[in-house]
Amino acid sequence: MESSARPELERRLQVRLYGDLRPPEGCKLYVAYSGGGDSTALLAALASLGYPVHALHVDHGWHPDSGRWARTCQVLAAALEVPCTLLRLPEHTPGEGPEDQARRARYALMAAQLGPGDWLFTAQHREDQAETVLLQLLRGAGVAGLAAMPSRRSLGLGFLVRPLLDVPRRVLRDYLERRHLPFLDDPANADMRYDRVRVRRTLLPQFSALGWPHAARNIARAADNLADMREIATEWLAQHWRQYQVDYPGHPRDMLALPYLRALSTAAQRTFVRGWLQMLRIPVPPRERLEVLLEAVRRGRGGVQIQWAGGSAWLQGGQLRAWAQPALDVSEVATWREGPWRAAAGMTLPFQGWQAGLRNLAPDDPCCHALDVRYADVQLTWRRRRNGELYATAQGRHRPLKKLLLESGVPPGRRANVPVLWDDAGHVLLILGYYTAPEARPRGGGVALYLWKTHA
Repeated sequence: MESSARPELERRLQVRLYGDLRPPEGCKLYVAYSGGGDSTALLAALASLGYPVHALHVDHGWHPDSGRWARTCQVLAAALEVPCTLLRLPEHTPGEGPEDQARRARYALMAAQLGPGDWLFTAQHREDQAETVLLQLLRGAGVAGLAAMPSRRSLGLGFLVRPLLDVPRRVLRDYLERRHLPFLDDPANADMRYDRVRVRRTLLPQFSALGWPHAARNIARAADNLADMREIATEWLAQHWRQYQVDYPGHPRDMLALPYLRALSTAAQRTFVRGWLQMLRIPVPPRERLEVLLEAVRRGRGGVQIQWAGGSAWLQGGQLRAWAQPALDVSEVATWREGPWRAAAGMTLPFQGWQAGLRNLAPDDPCCHALDVRYADVQLTWRRRRNGELYATAQGRHRPLKKLLLESGVPPGRRANVPVLWDDAGHVLLILGYYTAPEARPRGGGVALYLWKTHA
């Protein structure tokens, strides 16, 4: 089919994929496929343009018809001559609510399918972008939140790509009608309990009724402009972080030296601390709590602990340490054996926001632990600290576990319940979120047993 004769959706998509979103050669292309109209239009258009895509459908299992929807997605994908893989949601999914839980679980499952450099396409369009901006505005977000969804970001070992953010919903609907493509209608899209549905069905239509028919387009354009500011802020943070590492060589990434912060302006302090918390995947406190934290930094008050929804910080000895809340608790003894590690998507740990599995990850990620692959084949045990407990060093000596917790920077209020992973010889392999034993780390490159933080 000649380019001029192609439907508008395919023309727009082709321009993006031959421009700033051109897939590199050799990478695998996946499509997040719900079976709904938007993802069906994207999947069909990519297949029509000749891209070798693979559909991924997540069965949430939250609706009596979810199994039937999954089977229907396989049928619809087969009609497009596209392979389709079904993924099932774990029973226990962390998150702040149903929408957040579903989103986190979907992306975690699909991220596990991506190899290095692979792309996952999603079908968010212009109205979705406008809805996101409005939701972030109502939550009091800053520049990063108001910039809404980027067209491309890292995901697992690959990338999440949104090629339709400048395409209005009507173009996708016209494409479905023109090609007579069937699709599923998820009843959740009409459920007014969800914030996004209320914005889509009530708030956005009000703009048109009040005389702003192009509100969605202009709101999405504002997100593009704010994305420029987000990029500038990211570059500023990267430059200052490099300078920080020069001034404090070898300093742990999850601890900040207070003298460096005090030398910054007030606005720069806020920006630097926010970026640092995001790097550690810790929720950023609201502005009021952030000001309380920074005031303690300026006064240099030691022994101060400040909490906020989802996070906590501790100032001691000229250092600032932060961690995600709620505290990570572990039962007295929890034994793990070989097996679940080797699942394609890994396994969810009994500590909020953590998973484990065999994979290749960046060894300098401050939000994960890397253990040598040999530990995937032996029995390991989680337990919390016991009073007077000793652990065996690599040299065969025994030391108080209390000292290791102190040296690892575990705050006093967390030392009683922080999860500690042991082998059967009495060696501490890791203290979750704080320490990995040097002798337990991977001996070479390639696959290792990783424990990583999936969200804040």
